[in-house]
Amino acid sequence: MRPRRTLVPLALLASGTLATACTEGAAPPPAPSPDDSGKADGADPGAATCFAAASVPGAPVGLPAAIDLGGFHVTVDRDARLDVRHADTGARSIFASPATGPSLQAARADLTVEDRQGSFTTHDQVEVACGGAHVDDARAAGGALVLRGGFDDDAAACHAVRWELQLCQARPGHLAFRLTTDDPSFDRLTLRVASDRDEHVYGAGEQFGHDTIDLKGRTIPVLAQEGGVGRGHTPITQAVDLASPGSGGSEASTYAASAHYLTSRLRSIFLEDTAYAELDFSRDDATELRLWAPAMTGRILAGDSPLALIERFTEYAGRMPPPPTWLDGGAILGLARDLPQSRALIAGLRARGAAIAAVWNQTWSGKVRTFIGEQVLWNWVANPAYHPDWNDFVDDLAADGIRTLCYVNPMLVAPPDGVTVTRDLFAEASAAGYFVRKPDGSPYLLRVTAFDVGLLDLTNPEARAWMKAVLQDELLDGAGCSGWMADFGEALPFDARLHSGEDAARYHDRYPVAWAQLNRDAVDEAGRLGDVVIFNRSGGTRTPGASLMMWEGDQLTTWDKYDGLVSALHGLLDAGMSGLSIDHSDTGGYTSLSLQGLVGYEREPELLRRWTEMNAFTAVLRTHEGNQPDVNAQVYSDAAAMDHFARFTRVYRSLAPYRRTLFDEAATHGWPVVRHLWLHYPDDPVAQRTDDEFLLGSEVLVAPVKNKCWTWPWCPYDKQVYLPRGRWIHLWSGKAYGSTGGGTQVTVKAPIGQPAVFYRRGSAMAAPWRARLRAEGIAVPEPQ
Repeated sequence: MRPRRTLVPLALLASGTLATACTEGAAPPPAPSPDDSGKADGADPGAATCFAAASVPGAPVGLPAAIDLGGFHVTVDRDARLDVRHADTGARSIFASPATGPSLQAARADLTVEDRQGSFTTHDQVEVACGGAHVDDARAAGGALVLRGGFDDDAAACHAVRWELQLCQARPGHLAFRLTTDDPSFDRLTLRVASDRDEHVYGAGEQFGHDTIDLKGRTIPVLAQEGGVGRGHTPITQAVDLASPGSGGSEASTYAASAHYLTSRLRSIFLEDTAYAELDFSRDDATELRLWAPAMTGRILAGDSPLALIERFTEYAGRMPPPPTWLDGGAILGLARDLPQSRALIAGLRARGAAIAAVWNQTWSGKVRTFIGEQVLWNWVANPAYHPDWNDFVDDLAADGIRTLCYVNPMLVAPPDGVTVTRDLFAEASAAGYFVRKPDGSPYLLRVTAFDVGLLDLTNPEARAWMKAVLQDELLDGAGCSGWMADFGEALPFDARLHSGEDAARYHDRYPVAWAQLNRDAVDEAGRLGDVVIFNRSGGTRTPGASLMMWEGDQLTTWDKYDGLVSALHGLLDAGMSGLSIDHSDTGGYTSLSLQGLVGYEREPELLRRWTEMNAFTAVLRTHEGNQPDVNAQVYSDAAAMDHFARFTRVYRSLAPYRRTLFDEAATHGWPVVRHLWLHYPDDPVAQRTDDEFLLGSEVLVAPVKNKCWTWPWCPYDKQVYLPRGRWIHLWSGKAYGSTGGGTQVTVKAPIGQPAVFYRRGSAMAAPWRARLRAEGIAVPEPQ
């Protein structure tokens, strides 16, 4: 790697972090660090065992050939074209090389990564590319197939390089593959997979597609990074980019990226590698999996349904456990303000019937005033100078059955002059050498808005043990936190020097997984797993096995498809495809850009209410006051706002028994709590492309109102809804809609307080749910 560093202007309105650039050159990946930062990272024993079998010299196989590898049936010809089928899926091909063009490629390439405020731009310069692959040796041994060959391209370098592809069944339904060359300077490998023009593609982590969650026609960078501000929204993104180029983000920006996808043809593939990769779905006839590393390892999955494929993937990626039962009690109320005011707001909401399970306070560690306003003090210790009665606040809430949640991230700041703290974590970590370092060995301090921060080196076992002790001693015990937002995790510079000696460019997408795992381990080792809620925003391929819960990061306080309410819905639906089964968004969004409420935009009352209605039917209902709370509409703004919020906290609470069964399915099968219609109706072409509705489990269908009413509050509120096959009961009228013969389009009224919600006729959950709603004071009729 040949790093170079450049500074760029700071985007004051973004929540980004750093500003560096580096070039990733060819270097073989070191062995993973011998630590617990990757309990959810690396190859599982099944793959290790079957690849070991592939290293044994085997019997030659004539080509073309057909061979059984466990439950898989693989055919291959001399042009390295593969076709894979599985005993559980009949004659259907689950993987095939394209009919035209190369089946695999190897290239020498320089990848330049520009990092501005934690948003990344990549540039690839190819020196030589080889794609005319042929097989001249095929051998079978120990349940593995090993193909070896060369390239027929004109370039002399291509004639000299040899490639090898190993295939073996890692576990039932998982066909592992490993592609390498004998020349590590060929550091960009590509596997090409057949696709169809009308094939729909989902997954790749938590993707915020503008018009659809279908990834067909797009190229997805597998890179955890800042989401950006606007993600292409005109003129917001352009304005942010003027202040800090790249910080506005794009449609491809995501906090949680996964090298995994599945398609409407029930094909699913993922890469185990964490080096930078791209999933290129831009061609009609082929998908390209590109990895900037000299070795590519992955899996082809077999399943007879979309849910079966998600279950297969999460056998590798891991699964989220059920959250604590106290979460069933209502909403998580976000209040980042002084405690006396918080007490009054909580009391006012409860007096109007709000069900509150927890109060989340980001400022538990104190605030500092900078040139952009007040900011949380990133020193994860309770601050009696800012909250002198913090412990009384926590105890009083607990007496009312309400938990207290806090905030933390993997970065630390030195307390500014004049700020008193009981413990200086930055000084401790700096003295112990716990921060990531620059290439010259000095601490790599990252500029975040108005101050420099140190980023913990999670490859250092001592740093991890120290941070776990901080979480246990300062948050769980000292501050009485029953959980926290575990923010950030995307900021590792590509040219950083790590304690383990690993390449930071390859560890970048492992860092979010390691950060989630550290938080989970701290809680587990304290004996509090199952009692504490932690929600992460950053992620990688194996985040489902490390995180307890996800949230979607910072959306705009707008309706739009770029970075507002619609984008939050799209991200939620897509995340579930890649195993992020328990996920949610900030109710009402986070980022406003308003000058004294006069110029720009801020959260409107109608938007907040519609977002509340949507989130009441998801895994978590959590509010956020936003980055400009004084100009944003809040759930406590007035009596009408409080009544509406209270109503939907009780709707959320009424779903607790049913939602608990979905949490169990997430833990057992990896299935998402909130589901795209396609997951239960894979043969329905309309369901495949319906991205503005969702299923809560299989029994409840929700079609959120996603458009502003320009004459609010006087609106017709006619809502068009697609109902897949079956009879569905409209929750608020009891009227039956739909057809057992196929899907239907219907129109229902959806005024504020009555979003378009249906449940399946005859569902076992329906009668108990209606009874619980009535017990909550919410009138619903019997089905007609």
